[in-house]
Amino acid sequence: MVSLLLISHSPKIVEGAKDLALEMGGEANIITVGGTKAGTLGADYDKTFAVMEDAAKQGEVIVLADLGSARLTGQMAREALDSELLERVYLCDAALVEGALIAAIAIAAGQSAQETLDQLQEFLLPKSD
Repeated sequence: MVSLLLISHSPKIVEGAKDLALEMGGEANIITVGGTKAGTLGADYDKTFAVMEDAAKQGEVIVLADLGSARLTGQMAREALDSELLERVYLCDAALVEGALIAAIAIAAGQSAQETLDQLQEFLLPKSD
């Protein structure tokens, strides 16, 4: 099973992206992490790690994030996973909303994680050096 993990500083952003992806893209396992434990804007490492670990135990996981520090939180959580689980988690630099929609369509169509990542290539955000 391929899951999609959306990470944002805002629970409203990831829930909205999830709703749009499911409405337009079809049935896919989409998990969200947004905001902090205190209910404020921010990235929550502990929750991100727990959700990512649980999803990786069930199969492959594609991770999309909205801003740099949310992506960094996802990267740190991935690196903390056991090596067996780490190999199942893929960080992708695609735009969150567009990426979620494309990934949901691909996952719902039964594509593998690698096939889904290939579909996301045209939605990658430019890197700043």
